[in-house]
Amino acid sequence: MVMLLSITISTFPAYATTFQGKILESDSVTLKFGTNVIDYKGNIIPFIEKVELKLNSDSILVKNPVFRILGSSFVIKSFEDNIIIYGINKDSSFNFHTLIFTDNNLIKINDNAKFSTAEIIQEPTAQKTNNLHILVQSSLTTFNAQDFDFDIKAFDKLQYSGNDFQNFFGKIDGIKITAITKSPEGKILNNQTGITKYGLYEGKIHVPANLWPSGWYTIEISADGDIGSVQKTIKFYVAGQTPPKGGSNAT
Repeated sequence: MVMLLSITISTFPAYATTFQGKILESDSVTLKFGTNVIDYKGNIIPFIEKVELKLNSDSILVKNPVFRILGSSFVIKSFEDNIIIYGINKDSSFNFHTLIFTDNNLIKINDNAKFSTAEIIQEPTAQKTNNLHILVQSSLTTFNAQDFDFDIKAFDKLQYSGNDFQNFFGKIDGIKITAITKSPEGKILNNQTGITKYGLYEGKIHVPANLWPSGWYTIEISADGDIGSVQKTIKFYVAGQTPPKGGSNAT
């Protein structure tokens, strides 16, 4: 016994979806499309919510319009009002050919229609309050083959906004710290990140022996958290070789 399986393939014209939720408007005709519907064969059918004719100063709502796609164009018919509207696709616009059948006459109207875009009104963006405050403590000078230490303390500015690094009132944990060290020429030499704990981040940079020439070096500090963001820049001076114990550098 041979069993035959019948498979129905539904076609979904991609072009049909371009009308959904849009308004196609000319000087004489306004077409308002709603949500597409799918027929029993699985075809997508644009749904017409409104067809309006604008003749002189009069506005006429067309009764029971029937929409049909013809290739990349379409036709709308109303048998009750004896009206046919042809929409001929022209890239992003349509040429409308409207035929209105009256008792003793045929009225023809030809014009161009385009999809109208609703004006998007942007709500004003609420300005984010920045209540983050940081203090940085470090020395001004270091030498080759030594570590340069710098400490960053983060505060809630609403609780403390002063300059006393020894203060811990209003300190904040969980602030992300990024510190980028640059040479006098602007080359990035070190990039480190961390999180404040007990309000404090302890940074350390190792200055290699005989590789960093004397000069002023820069650390660009960024602090980011839920209450705001802060950037600060500090400088330190690399003074050359480490001085010998009990004396100064030999010359």
